[in-house]
Amino acid sequence: MIIDCSTRIEANWNWDTTTFISQSYKNNDEFQEFGLKWYGNGFTYITTPKWLNKNFKNLDNFDLNFFCGPAIVIEILDKQKINKDYIEKKLTEIKDKNIKICILSTNHSKKISNKHIEYWTKSPIIENDVIEVLLKFSIKHLVLDFSCESIISNRSDEKKDFINPNEEIKIKLLENDILITENFVSNHSSNQTFYIGLPLFIPQGSTSPTRPILIDDWYKKKYKIFDISTPLFNHWRWKLDIWEDEKLINGKKRIESNFIFSGHGFNHCDAPRHMNKNGKTIQELPNEGLDIFVNQANIVDLSEFELPFKITKEMIEQKVKKIPREKLIVLRTDLTNKLGYESKEWHIKAPYLDIEAANWIVENNYISVCLDFPQDYIAREMPKRKVYNKEFIIHHKIFDNSITFIEDLKDIGLINKNKIQICAIPLKMDCYDGAPMRTIAIDWE
Repeated sequence: MIIDCSTRIEANWNWDTTTFISQSYKNNDEFQEFGLKWYGNGFTYITTPKWLNKNFKNLDNFDLNFFCGPAIVIEILDKQKINKDYIEKKLTEIKDKNIKICILSTNHSKKISNKHIEYWTKSPIIENDVIEVLLKFSIKHLVLDFSCESIISNRSDEKKDFINPNEEIKIKLLENDILITENFVSNHSSNQTFYIGLPLFIPQGSTSPTRPILIDDWYKKKYKIFDISTPLFNHWRWKLDIWEDEKLINGKKRIESNFIFSGHGFNHCDAPRHMNKNGKTIQELPNEGLDIFVNQANIVDLSEFELPFKITKEMIEQKVKKIPREKLIVLRTDLTNKLGYESKEWHIKAPYLDIEAANWIVENNYISVCLDFPQDYIAREMPKRKVYNKEFIIHHKIFDNSITFIEDLKDIGLINKNKIQICAIPLKMDCYDGAPMRTIAIDWE
């Protein structure tokens, strides 16, 4: 069972981060696209040491094993203060000494909504000497179901600054290269689990939104992680503004990563609403997409064909005829690796699915299609001209059968297998037609 442990990105009085529709069904032949404005922190998010100093470690400096792997869940119910002795006792009790991720579960995020100022004023407090225990047990990532953030309130019912007492230990953790995820949602009672809390691929980022999940039955498995996402950057095709803000928080300079982009570029998923105004949204998918996008996948290696080329039913059938069918299908062409994601040739020389290949995917009951290329031939025409909804033949074939897309992948060739575990975690957004994500593949060794 996949346990969702994140807050939803939606309107909030304290956080400026918002979702929006950048393009909608204004007439009968357009399609819908989501957008996201991320302002540094808020909701469920990760902070790196760069938050303290631009010369400190950023997201690029941490292997993805810092963001996912076996974790200990320490329940601290009805305890306002989290002390060293209690944490040490719990960490001592676990037999697996290789655990690097520690989750402090106080139920705070479930008891008090982040829409209330009490979420900050009545939060649990971590005593500063807890850092000694975390270092002793080599914890590399601390996950909290409350905030360490100081806030400036302009609410009519509470017009005062609130200096969070947890900010001091947050600084100590980051100075010791311990990652912090805040505003986690406690939905778990077991003391050992497998944690996945991936940041978006923000090059040199100091902070990032995340959607943590827990999967208990993966806890004792041996694994290898492959990062198959494309990064966010100022791309010629997709509108993206990405920058860093230096803010004064509690009188001290803090560095936060910010971005604004219109979706369907970079690593993301598509829901049927993208091309059908009556189609399902991400929120309407099982477990808001998690039960689809975290699944076993068949990898179809088409990288031997010279670009550009048409992907036919026969090509796919030949590759998968002896493989048991999984829930997801990954079509590997190595387009991104051969031409570069920033290249305009990425569009012009892209492979594409023909209608019979799309029919075959439908007939074989795949629930999502993962791609390292733009799947419709007509996508080559963008952005040279306005391209209309009806021209996206493959999209419609897939969406009309309630199948989703995971798009803009790379480095699939590193996997070197025909079957793999895909973990593509869409942000828990108040959105409609898609969501940003970070996609990894896990090889159970």
